[in-house]
Amino acid sequence: MPNNIIFASISAAANTSDLDVMNGHEVLLKEPQWMEPSCLLILIIAGKVIMNIFIFGARHQNVTSSFLGYCCVSLAAVDFALLFAIALIHYFQDFSVLGVRFTVYHICLFTQIISRTYGILHFPIFLASGLDYYFTIVKSIKISWIYTGLLYTFYVLLLWIIAFVYVLRSPIDSPAVEGYESKYLCIFYVSKQSFYLSAALVFTVFLTLAVCCCEIVSFVKSHKVISFANNTVILISFPSEEQWPIQGQKRFLACLLFSFLGTWGPYVILQIIIFALCAHIPAYMDMNVPWLYFMNSFLIAVSLALKYPDLSVTEKTFSADPFIGWKYCALPFMNADKGVPLLNKLPSAVRIV
Repeated sequence: MPNNIIFASISAAANTSDLDVMNGHEVLLKEPQWMEPSCLLILIIAGKVIMNIFIFGARHQNVTSSFLGYCCVSLAAVDFALLFAIALIHYFQDFSVLGVRFTVYHICLFTQIISRTYGILHFPIFLASGLDYYFTIVKSIKISWIYTGLLYTFYVLLLWIIAFVYVLRSPIDSPAVEGYESKYLCIFYVSKQSFYLSAALVFTVFLTLAVCCCEIVSFVKSHKVISFANNTVILISFPSEEQWPIQGQKRFLACLLFSFLGTWGPYVILQIIIFALCAHIPAYMDMNVPWLYFMNSFLIAVSLALKYPDLSVTEKTFSADPFIGWKYCALPFMNADKGVPLLNKLPSAVRIV
């Protein structure tokens, strides 16, 4: 079953034979008991929540709001809500809230609903974020930050509501698996959207790498790694006869790719390993905050490439990415009248020669 992951949850009573029951009482098995699947699921979701907290803590300060940024916050909130719900149910086992009864069965049910919701959101989030950056970066449409925040909040909530309604109204097939009873199975959804979108992004990165291979090689040969203000800085030299601004679309693409892989190179390698192993990751883990920030950096790079050579962008545009300093990548390719205002905001010790 390529599109599902089976999470077998078999109780001790399911393993007892007729000889193990005497006078209506179950005889305790003396075999070692493994960790319950619900405990394992709680540990996995808890690890994801901790990863979300770490990613938010590692971001740059003064990040400009964006649609993907709001999606990351909402995703982290849903992850935490799921962890809280299944941990509460696992602790109390069987309880009622406002007349609604909750049992350990709901641990599987809630996780299945979240998995299917996450699984259908990859394309919508990617397309909506692409439109957001197309209008704000490529077309340079300016909207007040108050209205922008309200719009982002509204569209993110609308996207979640539509996804949840679609999942709850869609029929769910429960395939039979040999050797297990269906009532003891918890089948998790594996998203096809995530696979195709990840494959498309990785293919685009390698296609750009092939097109700009000569420029990338020259950058690698001329680069120097130094330390400045407790940060690692990579310096790339251009030919001495070049004037400001540096010309060449391939050079600009190479700079964008160099900056992108400098941050997300390990994540790209991880995606390649997942493809090579044909690993099926359940949707509740496949949709995560690092994946959304990876898409965020990719879309910003594509938007800047479409914007070239008219790089009339502001500091607010560059601060939309909390992990990559696109400003230092684009400055050599900007006209003097557009680049000087950004240069004035650099530390006094920084000089571009």
